[in-house]
Amino acid sequence: MTVHRAWCNGALVTELALAPDERGLTLGDGVFDTLAVVRGSPLWRAPHLARLAGAAEAMGMALDLEALDRGMAAVLAGSASDFEVLRLTLTRGAGGRGLAGDGDRPTLLVTLAALSPALLFQPVTLATSTLSRNAASVTARFKTTSYADGIAAAREARAAGAEEALLLTTAGRVACATIANIFVVKGDRLITPSLDQAIIAGTMRQMILNVAGLLNYQVEERAVELSELHEADQVFLTNSLRFIRPVTHLDGRSLGRADLTRLEAALCRFAERQCGLDPRRLGAS
Repeated sequence: MTVHRAWCNGALVTELALAPDERGLTLGDGVFDTLAVVRGSPLWRAPHLARLAGAAEAMGMALDLEALDRGMAAVLAGSASDFEVLRLTLTRGAGGRGLAGDGDRPTLLVTLAALSPALLFQPVTLATSTLSRNAASVTARFKTTSYADGIAAAREARAAGAEEALLLTTAGRVACATIANIFVVKGDRLITPSLDQAIIAGTMRQMILNVAGLLNYQVEERAVELSELHEADQVFLTNSLRFIRPVTHLDGRSLGRADLTRLEAALCRFAERQCGLDPRRLGAS
């Protein structure tokens, strides 16, 4: 994925010059969010920006929303593909010795890159990671630039022959994948780990919860046992850039294959209201 448009601290840039003591680089002291963009229109912009603002506040970083709006407009003016990813990154900036130090000025970076629509709704295989997520950790609750655990888990899953890692909580219950929330379908019940289970409050997760009632699902947000995944009619992942991904195998074992067409269609109708195009038609129109 190659960035084709970038804006940083007030100006479009082709190269990014970072100070040697930029805390985002040296300490991973930053937060970010990513939005899918369909033909120049960011999907679910408001909840994404609200989540970024909440993460910045929790980390004690100053987020200039007006500057962010200008940066988004600048990169989106150069939108060149039907399906793209908009990434918003805020770091504490340069300077500030010690872990509790403050940077001289926050760094705000907005980038736009093309993304393949073939990634949407693609099945995925999981392998349970040996790493655990700690519900008390800020990196488990917010999208921070400290992604070392996720990277290690993803590499572990790849070594096991799977495409994604399943991460459990320190109590051994289901948390999430490295870049996605997880859902379990059992009859008319739609079950997902609650927000106290070391997960990020995913925007796509919330969209699924919003449409579930319209489709007569009984929603349960709670602690989920690993055994429930093996007993499910269907397990699927949600992510703002992939939408819904049905899980076919967990640790080499085949899982249930229920029909998710109604959920996919309802989700795409919501998206179409914003971008004027059903995302399932990307690449075919």
